[in-house]
Amino acid sequence: MIQEIEVLLSKEFVDYGYRKVTHWLRQEKGYIINEKKVYRLMREHGLLNKKMKHRKTPRLWVSKLVPEPSMDLEYFEIDIKYVYVAGQQRNALVLTVIDVSSRWVLGQYMDWNINFKNVKELFDKIFSFYALPKVIYVRNDNGSQFIESSVRNYFSKKDVIQEFTKPATPEQNAHIESYHSIMESVICQKYDFENIEEAQDVFNRWIKFYNFERIHSGIQYLSPAKYLATKGIEMEWNQELKNTLDIRPESINLIAK
Repeated sequence: MIQEIEVLLSKEFVDYGYRKVTHWLRQEKGYIINEKKVYRLMREHGLLNKKMKHRKTPRLWVSKLVPEPSMDLEYFEIDIKYVYVAGQQRNALVLTVIDVSSRWVLGQYMDWNINFKNVKELFDKIFSFYALPKVIYVRNDNGSQFIESSVRNYFSKKDVIQEFTKPATPEQNAHIESYHSIMESVICQKYDFENIEEAQDVFNRWIKFYNFERIHSGIQYLSPAKYLATKGIEMEWNQELKNTLDIRPESINLIAK
């Protein structure tokens, strides 16, 4: 019987536990035997299913509902939003990085697909351009692009403390959720994009307007640029900043090092 069980369990795709083995022995081999007996025999001969142990890297879960930055350009929230491109009848994705304190959009990236490499490339642009504090915080959900080990290692090497929101709690990432809600109402519901290039052009114009002109109730009814100026941080719309905020894939290599 033990040999027959071993042969059964050696077959491709067979992952039976003792209960299914019992039924197989009864149906295919004609044994009269109960589950307890099969369990005991399989346990004694090391034939019970072994539970797979998945390696899990601990995540730093958020401890506070709302981030509490001590200065501007210190605490970021990042997320991805779908944008429908009607002419192609498919969704593009937009990755956004926003500063919690000033609501300044530090960078965006738009393409048909976004993966962990794109996250690192966008942050390379951000780190190359902005004068940031020595230690910064990044808060994100548990999307595959953010939990990827290479992204987590990248942030660690950059002295970035990465926080993960708890599942099904968008309120823990409220600032970026609010920003995407604004995008939805002023862009997604008003434009029918023929192709992704048209969408990218609109979003590039939008980022300039949002950062330099759009007043925000959360920052004393100022634009992010004017709010930062009150803190002594001057943002000037020049070619280098334009390249940093350019959301097209090819713009990754445009920024001057």
